[in-house]
Amino acid sequence: MFTLLSYGLLGIASGPLVVLISFSITRREPVSRRLFDSIGWTTSLAASVFLGSALTYAAQAVPRSAALVAWLVIVGLALALVDWTCQRLPHILVGALFLGFLVQLGFMALVSRDVDPLLRAGCAAAVTFAVGLLLYLVLGPELGFGDVTLTTSLALVLGWHGWSFVALGLTSGLIAAGAGTRALLVMRRIGRRDSIALGPALLLGAIFSILQA
Repeated sequence: MFTLLSYGLLGIASGPLVVLISFSITRREPVSRRLFDSIGWTTSLAASVFLGSALTYAAQAVPRSAALVAWLVIVGLALALVDWTCQRLPHILVGALFLGFLVQLGFMALVSRDVDPLLRAGCAAAVTFAVGLLLYLVLGPELGFGDVTLTTSLALVLGWHGWSFVALGLTSGLIAAGAGTRALLVMRRIGRRDSIALGPALLLGAIFSILQA
């Protein structure tokens, strides 16, 4: 009960900060009280409710991976908001996501005295980056480099759980992106030549995969 409450409070407290950082990046303004006041309490409250609920559920559904999911959801929400708004995946946020995973996985490997999952995670990240970089060079503007670095970070945490989780997470993310694109086309919100934010779908796919652990 204490663990669920702790994760719930963490999510609630993180909501305003996530929104503030996201708006700071999208508006290209420094973090300030004026920026926070311009956002309003409604958006911050919605983020707090979402994060509090999501982290509480993660702590109950996958207690062993709750800290990893918490970091993924918190930083992932900031990435999703920025990517959806201006179709950018800032390296500082993706780097924070990767570094947070690396620190947690390293600590978990040290505690369990088992480096095999950490080595597998590193291999998954390296393979994903190599494939993503090749696709980036071939596809050009159709695939952003931020998408490559994000999938690399996600492959790191998914690889810790196993290669099947890497496949499930990335595949389900691409399927979600395709379904979202199709839905927006049907609703005529975008044209066939318009690009969409891939980041939110990739993040959803990774979260879905880890929750199967």
